[in-house]
Order: sequence, then structure tokens, then C-alpha cells
Amino acid sequence: MDKDKNKNVIEGGTDVVSGIFGKYKAEFRKIVWPSLETMAKHTVTVVIVSGIFGAYIALNDGIFGFLFRQFVSLVTGA
Repeated sequence: MDKDKNKNVIEGGTDVVSGIFGKYKAEFRKIVWPSLETMAKHTVTVVIVSGIFGAYIALNDGIFGFLFRQFVSLVTGA
């Protein structure tokens, strides 16, 4: 029966849950958060690159859609 009481206690004598959250807390303290200026620069970069890729995909979609419609109308004779 004594083993059942100690089921939630790890070697250091602490509760398992407290030990796990303590480790997470220690890891979060190691995080180096970027400055506001760095975050702004990265955000602007992501928005610009996403816009460029979006425009590229839209252009290719329009070109291939046009070519496909021309091919279908050529094949069907419409």
C-alpha cells in the first residue's frame, strides 16, 4: 500500500506535476524574445514575400487557365 501513496512522487520528493511544470518554467526563462523592431521587420518581410508569391501563383493560375480554356475550345470546336 505504501507504493500507491508514492506513485505521484519523483526522486527529489516533489510531486510529478510540480516537477514537470517546474521544468517548463525553467525552459521558458531561457527564451530570448525578439525586440519590437526585429518583430516589425520580420512581419513586414513575411507580408511582402507572401504578396509576391501570391501574385506569382495568381499570374500562373490565370495563364494556365487561359491556355486550358483555349485548348478546350480548340478541341471541342466551340
